[in-house]
Amino acid sequence: MNIMESKDLLNLILTRRSIRWFKQDLVPDDLLYKILECGLRAPNAGGSEPWYFIVVRKDDVRREIHKLLLEAHRLYATSSLKEPIPKDKVDKWLRRISEGMYYAPVYIAAYADFRRMTHKEQLLDVERTFIIQSVAAAIENMLIAAHSLGIGAVWLGVPLLMRKVFDDIFRPPEGCELQAVIALGYPSETPKSRLGKGINEVVKFI
Repeated sequence: MNIMESKDLLNLILTRRSIRWFKQDLVPDDLLYKILECGLRAPNAGGSEPWYFIVVRKDDVRREIHKLLLEAHRLYATSSLKEPIPKDKVDKWLRRISEGMYYAPVYIAAYADFRRMTHKEQLLDVERTFIIQSVAAAIENMLIAAHSLGIGAVWLGVPLLMRKVFDDIFRPPEGCELQAVIALGYPSETPKSRLGKGINEVVKFI
């Protein structure tokens, strides 16, 4: 990789934003496969590649997923937090979802594959963490790859509040556990940059 390519990669990482509103244009197969391949090239514990992905493009299934995303966000906003979100904000949020926020031409369900556990029994909790971290690395690779191709994406964690219901749609292999749903498509919004925590707030140098 030359210096220019390196700068381009850093720019992609720094400019990636979560996209919540999508055009309904189809994502071409070749681009979708590139995104998935980048996920499969992520670092993973022991080279075990402990992930399983389910891609949804059928209209009827996408509509059902979107309905469930509305319910999952409702559950998150009203029942999951120590300090519930004010009702007016919840109503506005859910109304926006009903109007099409998070409705994407592609959904990718990311599963952790626990079917081939290799560690001793007393270390299975550690191995579970290794596997979940590997899946997270694959998701991040896909988000950056999508951004590089002009495709927007958002990492959705709220489906974990309703794993069984989402599993009924995705029908994963037994022994696989849902970790996230990625909504993917050409963006119909340009989110503003949002300053996060600074290095001095979250980094300690020793």
